[in-house]
Amino acid sequence: MLSAAAYSFRQKSRLAISLSWIAGYTNVVTFLVCGGIVVSHTTGNVTHFAEALAYGRWLPTFYFLFVVTSFFAGAVTSAVMTEVARRRGLASKYILPIALEAVLLCAMAIWIRLQPSIDWNEAVAGSTTTGLWTLCWLTGLGSFAMGLQNATITRVSGAVVRTTHLTGVVTDLGLEGVQLLLWYRDRTRSKRSQRAGRVLRVSVRHPTVLRVLLLASILGSFIFGAIAGTLAYRWVPALALLAPVSFLLAIILIDWRKPIADVRELDPTTDSELRAAGIVKSLLPTELGIYRLFHRRNNAMHHAPDFQSWADRLPAHWRVIIVAVSPLTHFDVDEAMGLRAAIERLKVDGRRLVVCGLTRQHYKVFDDAGVTQVLRSEDLCPDLEFAIARGIDLLESSAHVTRLRT
Repeated sequence: MLSAAAYSFRQKSRLAISLSWIAGYTNVVTFLVCGGIVVSHTTGNVTHFAEALAYGRWLPTFYFLFVVTSFFAGAVTSAVMTEVARRRGLASKYILPIALEAVLLCAMAIWIRLQPSIDWNEAVAGSTTTGLWTLCWLTGLGSFAMGLQNATITRVSGAVVRTTHLTGVVTDLGLEGVQLLLWYRDRTRSKRSQRAGRVLRVSVRHPTVLRVLLLASILGSFIFGAIAGTLAYRWVPALALLAPVSFLLAIILIDWRKPIADVRELDPTTDSELRAAGIVKSLLPTELGIYRLFHRRNNAMHHAPDFQSWADRLPAHWRVIIVAVSPLTHFDVDEAMGLRAAIERLKVDGRRLVVCGLTRQHYKVFDDAGVTQVLRSEDLCPDLEFAIARGIDLLESSAHVTRLRT
């Protein structure tokens, strides 16, 4: 689902890199068709708007205002769609704006097929009404689609990355790159060459390294998309937008087939499994929180969520937290490492995590990711009933230790 808490760093990175090449591709195709107009960012169009306004050229002024407004409208539409999806509890929230983007690019493809190129000077001069309307439709649709995409990835990444323009990406790449070089220099100063190689291997999981790789990949992806779009328009202009539309449809299909689970708090008064076990809410300690990985399609495979963001939002009064995993939950090593980081974070705050419902495959991935090194074997329970008993025991032990200390 669409939120910073739903996606792991790896999932956010994949989506950002995937959408970045689509932005570069769409931007260059529109640039070639419309005689130099860009739609993936607003800086240049705002500059053209201001310049035309200063010289009193009213048709270009209103045209560039229209393009900028289209980008803004796309961002607003993304916000509305994702918020409505969140409030209605839809299974996947970024499918809606991505699907709309695919429709908009399809409409652009139809316009390009009907009119492969437009003379910018004639259109803004108003000498051909048809050319002006076609220019507005094409650039308006493209700008709306890019605003939609940029707002969507902004929500997914938690305002960490953008995909439709590179100013911030290149700036952050320069800043993060310097920090990475200084970090590496501090740890290898006056050390042997073997030490430098060891630090380099360890740095693969360093947050700054991951951030630099993500930014560099977004930059490279945008460039790749621009090159691919140029070649596609040169060889098959009528079908130039087929590639990004197909890719967006593939993203939608993948998300529908294996979406990302949500982590929901269980209510003993309504949960059938807890009621069948005879567990009453009034008998549970107030310091015990119970969660389950949940997806609306109960029989659908789904990815694990970002446990680090989830752990950051847990109520402070819960000292022991139980997470019930579904057999349909897919864990890769990165997602399991996110769970490990959440466990370590909770330990720093003096809290414990109990996990139940693991399959043999889950346990193998947990072992590979080091989860079993930070989580005691007693905190890995076969089912929810055992997990609750373990949680109550942990709270009672903690209370006993506190009494002894006082």
